[in-house]
Amino acid sequence: MRKFISKNPATKEAVREFNFLSDEELQQLIQQSKQGYEINRNSPHQIKQQKLLKLSDLLNENQEKYARLISQEVGKPISQSRAEVKKSANYCKYYAENIDKYSQPQIVKTEAKNSYVQYSPIGTIYSISPFNFPFWLCFKPIIPMLVVGNAVIHRPSDSTGLCGIALQELFILAGFNQYIFQNAFTTAQQLDQVMAHPYIQGVSFTGSTAAGSIIGANAGKYLKRSVLELGGSDPFCVLQNANVELAVQLALKSRIANCGQVCFSAKRFIVHFQYYDVFKEKLVNALQQLKIGDPLLDTTELGPMAREDLITNLLHQIKKGVEQGANIVYGGTRLKENENFMLPTVAEVDEKNLLAKEETFGPLFALIKANTNDEILRIANNTSYGLGAVVISNDKQEIELFVNNLEAGMVFVNEIVKSDQRLPSGGIKGSGYGRECGEWGVQNFANVKTVWIE
Repeated sequence: MRKFISKNPATKEAVREFNFLSDEELQQLIQQSKQGYEINRNSPHQIKQQKLLKLSDLLNENQEKYARLISQEVGKPISQSRAEVKKSANYCKYYAENIDKYSQPQIVKTEAKNSYVQYSPIGTIYSISPFNFPFWLCFKPIIPMLVVGNAVIHRPSDSTGLCGIALQELFILAGFNQYIFQNAFTTAQQLDQVMAHPYIQGVSFTGSTAAGSIIGANAGKYLKRSVLELGGSDPFCVLQNANVELAVQLALKSRIANCGQVCFSAKRFIVHFQYYDVFKEKLVNALQQLKIGDPLLDTTELGPMAREDLITNLLHQIKKGVEQGANIVYGGTRLKENENFMLPTVAEVDEKNLLAKEETFGPLFALIKANTNDEILRIANNTSYGLGAVVISNDKQEIELFVNNLEAGMVFVNEIVKSDQRLPSGGIKGSGYGRECGEWGVQNFANVKTVWIE
């Protein structure tokens, strides 16, 4: 029988196994969430604020402990794991400081004596997190859910069970009732059972487009809300008036983070012909200098991929890409046979190649040469995805053209795509729908209630 298995990606050693919940255990957990919901919905803002600040403090005080746990389950370099814990702590603090702003009624002037919009909780939300950011991508959707007064059942990734356990302990230590946030080691087959339950009023999912399509359809079947942040094949557009040194620096920063296992990392590098050769040369030179190794070492820049199936899938995509005409300039193989360490890979492709069409979840740079800015824009939008996009340019008109016309939920100019607690985060097309962070994260799973008083 399948289990949640925590495995060290660097050594492939199994650390711990967890059994999936039985249907009876799952039903009990959902029943308990009703109690958590009643407690949280009636909790004053000041009490929620105190708990969120305590959560932030606990994350900061135990940063090294949780960072090591992330690195040991995901293979992420320890410096990046520390940054993930720090970002999670700052996020909790941000919502604590803005809880009144995001939850208070919004007055709207009408003919009524008094009219306003009230934000109320709706029930228990099922939140499904991926493996690649087991702390951050738990907190990102869940904290706004709790701020408005909902309860949460959290389903961690199959491969990050220890992080899931640590998160549940964190919420309890911060003072949250044990039924407000609960972990659920559920099977994929139990999705229908969860969404059919009247206590469950929505689902949040971060992960692949294929899985998101199934989850979104299931939510629709039961008329439950859903927010989906899914896959991406983000374009990295190096325009005619770009700074090529900055372009290479940001390309590395975006694609090497977490061994390329990031939904909105740059994946298609569409470069104006006048910079193409120098961009390629500088990129390969930089990749050759990368320190690949033990994720627990401070000097490591690129750790292993998180699981064997992920590296196998990437190698299969590279093989198919080559069959379709891709030219491997650098890398394309494991660092050592039977290990999860992957050499960063640079592949020259055309826009029809599989490596430019599919999401590649690993350290692969698909380079595409373009003759004009208009061609760069056309290629950038020629995708079924629409999560993020990067534009490299020093020209105001170029920037305005791309900001206005790129089909993406997030456009970053002369910077890599990243989530910011103050700004909406999410995509369009095959990259999902709904927005997280800021006021948008609160409103996703709130009853936006109109109140009219004569």
